[in-house]
Amino acid sequence: MDVTELVRRSLGDPEARIASHRSEALAHPSGALSTASLRRVSGTTTGGAAWSFIVKSIRSVRHLPGIEEVPEEAREAAIANFPWRADLDVYLSGMELPKGLRLPRLHHLEDLGDERYVMWLEDVPVDRAPWDLDRYRAAARLLGELAAMHPAAGPCPGLRYYVDGPVANVFLPALRDPGFWRHPLVASHADPLLRSDLMALTGRIEPLVEAVGELPHTLSHGDACPANLLVPADGSAEFVAIDWSWPYPTCVGFDLNQLLVGGAHAGELTAAELPAVHEAIEAAYVEGSGFDPTEVAYGYAATLVLCSAWTALPFERLGEEPTPELHELFRRRAGLARFIVDVGRGL
Repeated sequence: MDVTELVRRSLGDPEARIASHRSEALAHPSGALSTASLRRVSGTTTGGAAWSFIVKSIRSVRHLPGIEEVPEEAREAAIANFPWRADLDVYLSGMELPKGLRLPRLHHLEDLGDERYVMWLEDVPVDRAPWDLDRYRAAARLLGELAAMHPAAGPCPGLRYYVDGPVANVFLPALRDPGFWRHPLVASHADPLLRSDLMALTGRIEPLVEAVGELPHTLSHGDACPANLLVPADGSAEFVAIDWSWPYPTCVGFDLNQLLVGGAHAGELTAAELPAVHEAIEAAYVEGSGFDPTEVAYGYAATLVLCSAWTALPFERLGEEPTPELHELFRRRAGLARFIVDVGRGL
């Protein structure tokens, strides 16, 4: 890999020479199973110009550490169905995006063979201002425009893979364990009816999957949380969309699910703020897409339940020391769970 040539092309300076070079490991979500590593490779030139790339290594989940411990049938299904190269395929497809939404520039792609790639991406300088309602509306409008540009035939096989795989085999067993609800981090913050209300929703999974299968379908981002919709500091777009993750047709309103819960998962939205954001993004998506408001509302609410109700409470963190910060996280996430349950009860 000739980093000097990449630096020259990115800077538009064919004579640039590297004076300093450093590589920094970046954190990435534990759920990003296809991401083998994420790094920032940066430095300066002899002329004093700064350069920087985000280097994302992706691989089939058959390379995932510990995958051999998964039961054979589930392992084979995961390898066959997990969309490990969805982000890369957006680049290779040349997918048209609405004005105001762009991808980070792909400077170089390395094919390592054996279903492994390395993407050398633009390191986007980001405006770190907190999201307000106007920014949520802008994101939802563009997601609606994106959906309208790419109608697709449904239903969504990815939703079926998700509910029959992680939901059925990981999330629901954890929630059905009485010890989960007795744990101090849960018992201290979950309201007395949350358990029964959440369990009642599990009986709606199949009817909801069938109902959303009848809605209009489109292509979508798949994980359009605020963390994946960068606001570029240079004003080159309204948002730079990273980490595309769902290459399947999705029902209308699907992308609003992660737009709402992403901020709550990150601790940036409180339970009290959820209703206003919920209402604002649904209306903005309808405006941007032109889809039937009733169909958008149902698709959004149903996939909010199917994709996010079972992980609203962060059960994967129960083994950690119960610090005040962790208690605050569980308090906020219990508020998110209650909000999703109440939305689901209205379906």
